[in-house]
Amino acid sequence: MTTECNSISSTHYKSHSAASTRLWIALAGVLLLLLAVAADTQAQTPTLIVMRAMPVRTTRAEYSTPLPPLTTADVAQIKIGGKATPVVSFTPLLKGPHVLQLMVLLDSQQMLGSNGQFEELENFLHSLPLNVEIGVGWLLQSKVRVVQNFTMDRGQVYNQLIPQTREEASSPKSDNGNPYACLRWLASHWPDADPQKLRSVLMFTDGVIRSNAEPGSGDQYNPDAHDTAQMLERDSIVPYPFFWQDPSPAGRNIGSLTGKDLLSQMVSDASGAALYEGLLAPTALAPLLNRLYSILDSESVVTAIAADKPGKLSKLDVKSARDDIKIFAPDEVMTGNVASK
Repeated sequence: MTTECNSISSTHYKSHSAASTRLWIALAGVLLLLLAVAADTQAQTPTLIVMRAMPVRTTRAEYSTPLPPLTTADVAQIKIGGKATPVVSFTPLLKGPHVLQLMVLLDSQQMLGSNGQFEELENFLHSLPLNVEIGVGWLLQSKVRVVQNFTMDRGQVYNQLIPQTREEASSPKSDNGNPYACLRWLASHWPDADPQKLRSVLMFTDGVIRSNAEPGSGDQYNPDAHDTAQMLERDSIVPYPFFWQDPSPAGRNIGSLTGKDLLSQMVSDASGAALYEGLLAPTALAPLLNRLYSILDSESVVTAIAADKPGKLSKLDVKSARDDIKIFAPDEVMTGNVASK
């Protein structure tokens, strides 16, 4: 009888012990889940977003009339990753507190500068305020050959604006290898890794992809332009492509419409502005560069507090508080403006 009682007691104890263990495991799981949710809820990551206002009737960003920089009263709501995001400040892009890095990219297949265009480019760069650092690079064989790292010294920049001869531009060694591949390479090899500095690119090219046999059209999805826009967004780089194509008997002035459409596709996703007029390269750079200055001068740097950890690429939604404007910003934003590794 005693043996039977001991057996029953032992069985009861083991059952009770197993139940307690399962209970503690369940409670531990709930606690970990609550801690994870709390940590995610408490995440507060300052994130810089460059955006600007456009007239509500404008259909394409490059043709919009620049408006004054946005203010708190102009924006009804900002969401990052579907979560309402508080805004700390609105500051101007130019002459503001943030350093803007502008990489000037020259197409190795073009003769830009051979007819004095670099003087107009120098005038534009000289007009930029001192919170703008400038670098220079060449689109070359699907990469960017950086010849001048970011600097405030305009003289160093001008020294690197060396026009190419026709022979140099037409040489197989000067093939750009696809301007969008060059941009993707630059995004992953940005010369300055400081995530708190704003990033932008002024790229002179015709936007034509010559490195593959795929047809291009403004009515078709193009993976090069789309993937490049996504990578620029991930690395917080705003593109300002300037359409330039040498008139050439060698047939280079083909595909200009396709090139422009691809540049516009890229800009529509990653924000910025595509700069061109008509079907051919402009006879002078100054008018479009003046337009670019007015666009930069109209842009705001918005500091929002994202509810995600740094380094997360999230969908960006911005709602205007006014009926007469819409807000142009990237489709996605990297929280904390953390450069990808």
